[in-house]
Order: sequence, then structure tokens, then C-alpha cells
Amino acid sequence: MDFNDDGRLDLIVGDRYGSINYFTRLANGSLTEEPDIIANGSPINVGYNSAPQAVDWNEDGLLDLVIGNDATPERIRLYLNSGTPSSYVFTAYSVLMRGGSPIQYSRCNQHVVDLNLDGKKDLVIGEDYGYIYYLENEGTNADPVFNTAVQLEANGSPISFPSGYTDLKVWVDDWNEDGTPDLIVGNYRDSVHLYIAYPIGIEEEKNQQDKFAISAVPNPTYNKTTIRYQLTDDAMVELSLYDIQGKFIKTVVSGCQISGNYSIIWQGFDKHNNAVPAGIYFYKLSINGRIYVDKLVVLR
Repeated sequence: MDFNDDGRLDLIVGDRYGSINYFTRLANGSLTEEPDIIANGSPINVGYNSAPQAVDWNEDGLLDLVIGNDATPERIRLYLNSGTPSSYVFTAYSVLMRGGSPIQYSRCNQHVVDLNLDGKKDLVIGEDYGYIYYLENEGTNADPVFNTAVQLEANGSPISFPSGYTDLKVWVDDWNEDGTPDLIVGNYRDSVHLYIAYPIGIEEEKNQQDKFAISAVPNPTYNKTTIRYQLTDDAMVELSLYDIQGKFIKTVVSGCQISGNYSIIWQGFDKHNNAVPAGIYFYKLSINGRIYVDKLVVLR
């Protein structure tokens, strides 16, 4: 995460006593400690067990802070950045809510991520009693709203850890680069657990004759990728792109299309018309509400 917009990855770390520690990366690759992050002129302190994440919460191009904690009934605080990309300014915080009340899991350790790949920020929360909760965003990507929470499951049962192995830390990423977000979980002892998500029926759907074939072909000479698909009937179509961590990049098709063959060219630009870096991405194709997901590679 490049917190000061200098092109280098920085580090923000919470601690046992509620502070938010900030380390910038120098040109030689080393980290140097900066003063603790402040708001309203004083260092931020959330009491105990601070769990910060820098994310552009309101989609204004600035990195905000979402901070889980253990000491207050306001277990996840949101500090919006009103500064510039290279110089943060945090003032008063707000509290993340679920159904009109503050989210109050013990020792909240949240990860803001688009878990269901609908282009909106969701919440995945590890907590002190060994469970992991998923809060789907029912608002918009720039103004998330959470009303319900469900426990994440593995093999048909809620993920849970026994006493002594709780205080869960969670992270969502595409570990095996198959286009679906996987779950990484650490606990109070010294173990890390990996849960692989099953892809959303990609190959099964491709092979059905009443569906269609989809493919993505990169062209490094022109820095573009052609996504091809075939519709057997008229349909409502939405084609969106995401990065390897599940962050929404851009919607390139949205609307009704007649049956036929389609070749959609993506020039490698995000929704703000900024060129994305080379790497692995994936696209989600929705046909009358049925979802197909596959990977593509951007070459530069």
C-alpha cells in the first residue's frame, strides 16, 4: 500500500495498545519509522488491539483508514482522508454500523474486500471467539451499507477455532490465481490456515452447449486484451474487470445485447482512465443474472 503516493509500498501497523504505527519505504527499499498517524492533531488511539487497513472507502482517490479494535463499543472506526494523495489529513471518525447499530464483534480484525465480486466493498471480520463473519455491502461502492452478517463456512460448516486458537486475523486474496478470492486466517497461537474457494462453475458452464464460449486474448503490441463471447439468445449482459485481490477495475459492458458473437476490447484502463499495471486480472460476465468468471493477463 503506497500511503504517501511516492510509488513505493509503505507499512501501517496496529499494536496491542491501540496506536497506528506508520513506516515509509525509502528509495533503497528499507523502511523508516514515521510519527504515529494523527487525527485532529493527536495520535490516533483506539484503546487496545488496533487493526488498521488503508482503503479508499468513499472512492475519492484518497486512502482512508478502517480500524478494528477491542476497547470500545465502537469496534470498527472509519477515518476519512480529506488531504491529498501524498499528505493525509484525518479529523473526526465515524463508526461502521450493521443494521443501525455499531458493529461489535470482540477484537474486530476486518478486511475490506469485494468478496462476492459484485464491484462493491464488503467486510470480512475475524474476532476473538474463533469465528469469521461476512457482511455484504447492500449500498454502493462509495457508500457501503451493512445490514446482515453470516458466518463463513468451509465444507458446509461454520469456520471456527477452539479456545486458545482464536483472536482471528483474516485476509482475502486469490492465493492460487484461479479468479476467485481465497481466505487466509491467522490465530492467537502461531498457525496460519488457507481456505481455497471453489471457482464459480467456469469450466462446467463453458462446456454446456446451450451456453457460450468465453476467452481473453492479450495483445502486448497494442496494450489491449480482447474478450470474446457468444450469446445464443438476446440477454442482459454485464462485463466487469477486477484485479487479483478482487478490487473492482471497470465495467466495460452493461445492457441488453442481441444473440451473436462479441469481441470486446479492453485497452487496460481503469474506471478513472488510468492504465493498470501488467499482471493477472479476472473478468466477471453476467448473462441474465448467471455469472461466469475467468482470468486474463495484461502485458505491457
